Amino acid sequence: MSPTISFGTGKVPDDLSTYGEWARRVEDSGFSMVVAGDSQSLWADPFITLTLAAHHTENALLATTVTNPVTRHPAAAASAAMAVQQISGGRFRYGIASGDSALVNIGERPASVQELRDYTAAVKALSGGQEATWQGHDLHMRWGPAPVPVWIAAEGPRTQFMAGQIADGVILSNSLPADVCEIALGNIAAGARSVGRDPDEVEVWWFANLLFAETQEAGLEQIKFLIAGTANHVYRFHMDGKGLPEDVKPRLAAMMAEYDSRHHAYADGANVNAGLADKHGLTEFLATRGTIAGPPGYCIDRLSELAERGVNRLVLAQFMDDKDAWMHTFAQTIAPAFSP
Repeated sequence: MSPTISFGTGKVPDDLSTYGEWARRVEDSGFSMVVAGDSQSLWADPFITLTLAAHHTENALLATTVTNPVTRHPAAAASAAMAVQQISGGRFRYGIASGDSALVNIGERPASVQELRDYTAAVKALSGGQEATWQGHDLHMRWGPAPVPVWIAAEGPRTQFMAGQIADGVILSNSLPADVCEIALGNIAAGARSVGRDPDEVEVWWFANLLFAETQEAGLEQIKFLIAGTANHVYRFHMDGKGLPEDVKPRLAAMMAEYDSRHHAYADGANVNAGLADKHGLTEFLATRGTIAGPPGYCIDRLSELAERGVNRLVLAQFMDDKDAWMHTFAQTIAPAFSP
């Protein structure tokens, strides 16, 4: 019998008028979480999106994966998060990172590790009915409280260590291989222990691509634009302490120099990012870090291997063309194999 896995999923909403029905189907298909990204120039607002999901689901968690500390003041972010938390009956999780396409596309710089830490602390405090400090100003919230767990998307050693100290959860990308997992989980655990926390208090989720196809190669064809985008997100600041072979680093740097954030996570014909991983000989390497592709039976075997070593919470983004067929296959084959 396969180990249990909790699955979350999200998509870029093409039409918010139908998004609620999609969220209901997500829950009915065996997913335990609905997620929404925050890149205002590319996608609809995640708080509105997840409010719709809250009204159309009963038990699924709801999470931003992820927002950033720059486009919203922490008081505004806490207020929005508290509203979704109340509407959903406590199912909301506020996922945050330093900022990627949301900021690049408006000419803003990403937050530093310290800014991310201070922002996380402010949102947690405000949603819990406590005063907070942000950039030298005292903040308070006059309504609520509606405590909101905060998750941090953490790719580097410093951010992972910090997340272990302060976050309620951590989201990892390009971290499916055992050696990369060991590095990331070790950093998180060290951070937790440095402040007297039990590392098991920190809930860890892994981003992954799951593609159903006749062959692995056919599956990867559907997701090459996202393979490049995920790599750009994970390695754009630096490559140290992320389990990268030295011979890969120059090719990654060259690929990221060509990455166009205006087309981030879009599979349209104008997407210049789709061929970048192939161009720099990185498709196979990067796929092993975050993608499972092939026939359903093969996917089940790969997921079982991950679950057996503790990778048991996966966020599967829906960037494939035929989402209806994908959800049907997931509900019929994957969900039953890993349900409690």
